[in-house]
Amino acid sequence: MIARSWLGKLGLRRLVGVLCLIAMAGACTRGGPAGAIPPKGPAKLDQLRGWWHHDVFYEAFVRSFADSNGDGVGDLAGLTAHLDYLNDGDPRTGNDLGVDSIWLMPVYPSPSYHGYDVTDYRNINPQYGSLYDLDHLLAEAHRRGMHVILDFVLNHTSDQHPWFLSSRGSRKSPYRDYYVWKDAAPDWKRPWDGAAVWHSDLFGSYYGLFANTMPDLNLANHKVEAEMLDIMRFWLKRGVDGFRVDAARYLIEGPDGTMADYPETFALVRRIRAALAKEYPGALLVAEAWAGMREIAPYYDGGQGFDMAFSFDFSTAIQAALEQGTAGRLKGILLTTSEFLDDPTFAAPFVSNHDMVRSMRSFEGNWAKARLAFATLMAWPGTPFVYYGEEIGMQGGPSEKDEDKRTPLRWDRQAPGYGFTRAGKMWSRATEEAFGVDVETQQADPGSLWHLYQSLIALRHSRPALMAGRSDLPTIDDSDPALLAMTRSVRDQAVLFVANYSARATGPFSVSTLGKAQLLEGEGLTGDVVSHSGAVDFGGLTGYGYAFVLMDKR
Repeated sequence: MIARSWLGKLGLRRLVGVLCLIAMAGACTRGGPAGAIPPKGPAKLDQLRGWWHHDVFYEAFVRSFADSNGDGVGDLAGLTAHLDYLNDGDPRTGNDLGVDSIWLMPVYPSPSYHGYDVTDYRNINPQYGSLYDLDHLLAEAHRRGMHVILDFVLNHTSDQHPWFLSSRGSRKSPYRDYYVWKDAAPDWKRPWDGAAVWHSDLFGSYYGLFANTMPDLNLANHKVEAEMLDIMRFWLKRGVDGFRVDAARYLIEGPDGTMADYPETFALVRRIRAALAKEYPGALLVAEAWAGMREIAPYYDGGQGFDMAFSFDFSTAIQAALEQGTAGRLKGILLTTSEFLDDPTFAAPFVSNHDMVRSMRSFEGNWAKARLAFATLMAWPGTPFVYYGEEIGMQGGPSEKDEDKRTPLRWDRQAPGYGFTRAGKMWSRATEEAFGVDVETQQADPGSLWHLYQSLIALRHSRPALMAGRSDLPTIDDSDPALLAMTRSVRDQAVLFVANYSARATGPFSVSTLGKAQLLEGEGLTGDVVSHSGAVDFGGLTGYGYAFVLMDKR
């Protein structure tokens, strides 16, 4: 494990933020070594324009994080009370995970448990607390040096929103054109499952891509655009640090039935970016654009669009690598990222999120796979996102229902509330989890998954190359398809990451890269790590083994 020092957490992050940018300036002026990914190259210095490049994000579902008042529902006060678990702001302690930023899933009033159908964009779901509770959370997070971004549902509202109730009540409503209405419903089908997207009502048919209870806003209407921008300003003024924009590919639909990636969507994002940049230049905009690298690349828009978009390609590839025992898809992502993105840091990697079966369930409870998945995430270019509960290996419920992907966090072994609540029951059924899948147990075990998360987050923070270095694929002298070797480099230092995605052990292998090798962190090494002229020799890796190796080129 990596020891804590004054260069952990806050002090390090601020120092490394400067060092990383200085180092990147030098790295951008040189070509890569033989075996480098065909560039568009590393991110340019002026593209590393935000605090988020140095952060590790934590996705929190407030309803499932911690219940402060005993009603069985998680709330903002419960999250605030547990901020020290995420980051206590004190580099001298070692009891926190060490993440830098929190993404809150929707906290607005809503008729649903998930909150993606909003009824009031300027308020807080009363089950979660009040605006005061959010203000308090923001103040406490900022005091610890953390950032907080909100999930912003820009594409649609609830059908119970006052705007829509007025819109559907009369053709003459002042809110009629806040939504997309037609007298006769076109025969459009939803891209991913062929479901109908036009819904009949008393005064015509309205467009609702995701459900009849979620009517799409008419964002081609400049009044609606101005309204939503004003709402974003409302939250930024309160101290929110940015937004994760839900359903970013579908904001504006074309008259011909084009629902995803319509050109006017990109123009809308450019206008939003420009408007916010004047007043809140540090505000982060993250796109949830569920697609491959080719489709998400235009949302960068030369630095005039989103700051980041989630890399669903990475999530798919890491799970495929561990299921199939081959690193090929991971290597392919590095190549396509370089092909389609001028700024490789635009693609934000994650292992799983609230819309997916939890990664530990996909790994069938295999702890070694979970450990390697996280190690790969910490080695990968771009700002990483962690889904709550991943750090203790939660599997969630057994079904494909979204509720089973978002079950309450287990804080201790206490039944029936597991430390999440003192109530007799939780909002979600108490799903079965393996023994030891709780924060209390894992924090007490130095070899646990939780401690690995803490250790590798600290490692990432301590190495500018891992936060913003260029990425290369050096040559491995072994043709084993399970092996990956990747370097992240700035100036005269690099971090070499090697991993075995198979359950079987490798033999000895050599990686062609320059520098004097020093092992930083690893699991499953079966021999020494030795550097010599132009290469690093490894004795081998056990199944799902990995290593981070510092390469000093001075």
